[in-house]
Amino acid sequence: MNICLHKNKLVPVIIAGSFLFIASLFSTNLKAQQKQEQIEILNANTLEYDESLGTKAKRLIGDVQFKHKDALMYCDSAYFYSESNTMDAYGHVKITQGDSLQLFGDSLFYSGVTQKALLRSNIRLINKDVTLTTSYLDYDRTQNMAYYYSGGKVVSAKENTTLTSQLGYYYADSKSFFFKNDVVLVHPDYKIESDTLQYASNSKIVTFLGPTTITSKNDFIYCENGWYNTNSNVSKFFKNSYLYSDNKIITGDTLYYERETGYGNIRCNGAINDTVQDIILQGDLIYLFQQKDSVMITKEALMMQLFEKDTLFLHADSFFVSTRFLKNDSLPNQTDTIRNLLAYHGVKFFKSDMQGKADSLVYNFSDSTVNFYHDPIIWSKENQLTALFIYLQMKDGKIDAIYLNDEAFIISKADSLFEHFNQISGDKIIGYFKDRSLHKIRVLENAKTIYYARDDEGKYIGVNKAEGNDMLIFLEDNQLSSLTFIKDPEAILYPIKEPSPKDVTLKGFNWRIKERPNNRFDIFTR
Repeated sequence: MNICLHKNKLVPVIIAGSFLFIASLFSTNLKAQQKQEQIEILNANTLEYDESLGTKAKRLIGDVQFKHKDALMYCDSAYFYSESNTMDAYGHVKITQGDSLQLFGDSLFYSGVTQKALLRSNIRLINKDVTLTTSYLDYDRTQNMAYYYSGGKVVSAKENTTLTSQLGYYYADSKSFFFKNDVVLVHPDYKIESDTLQYASNSKIVTFLGPTTITSKNDFIYCENGWYNTNSNVSKFFKNSYLYSDNKIITGDTLYYERETGYGNIRCNGAINDTVQDIILQGDLIYLFQQKDSVMITKEALMMQLFEKDTLFLHADSFFVSTRFLKNDSLPNQTDTIRNLLAYHGVKFFKSDMQGKADSLVYNFSDSTVNFYHDPIIWSKENQLTALFIYLQMKDGKIDAIYLNDEAFIISKADSLFEHFNQISGDKIIGYFKDRSLHKIRVLENAKTIYYARDDEGKYIGVNKAEGNDMLIFLEDNQLSSLTFIKDPEAILYPIKEPSPKDVTLKGFNWRIKERPNNRFDIFTR
C-alpha cells in the first residue's frame, strides 16, 4: 500500500518569521537613534508641577488632550514627564489614529520613545466594524499592532462573529489576528474552538495551528492544522483531521471540503466509516459528493464490511458509491432510495468463509444483492463456483443464496491426496446456504455431475457420472448426501480404476485454486 507523507509546511514560515523578528530589532534600534518627537500638550483645564514626581513632571486635570505624531490622546487627568517623553493618563482614556482606529480604557501609559501605549481596564479597540474588548492591552504604534494577554473578545458586526481567547494579537494595517489558548469563534452557522488560530479579515481566512474543532448543525470537523475561508465556506485540513457528517466519519492526511456544495476530497490514508451500514471505505484518493450521498475512491481502494463475527475485505482499482432518489408511484409523497457500490477492474475479496474475484462488481444496499461481472469466480469453503454471471443474495448480513447464470460450474476436491474432483455443471445453478455453508444445489437445464462415491468406511467405490435437465443436490458437511434428477435422468457408475481422464472431467473444467486469496492481504495481488 502506498504511503503518503506531507512535508512540514511550518518550517519556511518559522524561518521567515525569524528573519522578520531580526529585521524588526534592527528597525527598532535605528528608530531609537533617530531624533525623538516630543509628546505635545494640546489642552488641559488645569496644569501644575508635581515636585514629588520630578522637577519636570506636569499634572494635567480636566479635558486633557495630547498629540504625538498622527495620534490624538484624551483623558480626564494625566501626568506628563518631559524628560523621558512619557505620560500616564487616567479616566475616559481615548486614542485615535487616522480615521479608523480608536482605543478606549480607564488608564494609559504612553512612551513617545517606543511609541507603545499600555492600556488597562475596560478597554475597547474599534477599527471600522471590528471591536476588541479586554482588560489589559498593549498597543505598539510602530507596528500598528495591539495585543492582550489576560482574556479578550473580538466582535465583527459585518461578519456576525464573536471570538474569545486568553491571548491575542491584532495587526491593524492588515486587519489580521493571532489568538492562542481557549480560542472560541462563534458564528450563527458554526462554532470554532482551537488552541491557536490566525484570522485575516481581508481574506476572511481562518488558519488553525493546533487542535481545532468546527461544529455546525450537520457537521463536526477536527484537525490540528489547516484553514477555513469563512466567506466561501471552503476549508482544508491536515494532521489527524476528520469530518463527521450524516452518520459517516471521514478521515485522511489532507481533507478538502466545501460546506455549501458538499464536495470534498481526501488525499493519502483516506477513510469513510459508514456507522449505519457498518462499512469502511479506504483509499489514497477519495472524492466526496455529499449532496448526492456519493463517493468515488481510487488508489489502494479497500472496502471493509463488518459482520457480527467476521469482516469482508474487498479491493478494486476504483469504488463508486452512488445514491438515487426515485418517486414512489404508489406513494406520491414518498421517495425510494437506491444505493449501490460499484467496484470495477481487478475486484478481489476475502471473507473467512468465502473468497472471490471478478473484473467488476455491483452491490445493491437496498435488496442486499452482489452482482459479479466478467470472469467471476467464488470460493465457498471446498467449493469453486464459476459462471459468466454470478450474483449473491444476502439476508441478515449472511449469504442466503448464490445464482450462477450461463456456463455454471461447481468444483470441489474429492480427496486431499489425489487429483479427484467432484463436478456439477449446467446452464443455471442456484446454491442455497445454511450456517454459512452450501447445503442445497439446484441445477436447471443441461445438468451434469461427476461424483466420487464412497462406502460407509470412506473408501471409494466408483465414479458416478450423470446428466439430466433438472437436478437437486443436498450436501451435509460439504459432502453429497443425496442427488435427485427431476427430469430425463441418465447415469452410470464406473469402478474407481476404470474411467479414463475424459470420463471424469466435464466440459469447461478449470481448477483455479492458485488464484484464491488465502488472507486479507492477498486481495491486493494480481
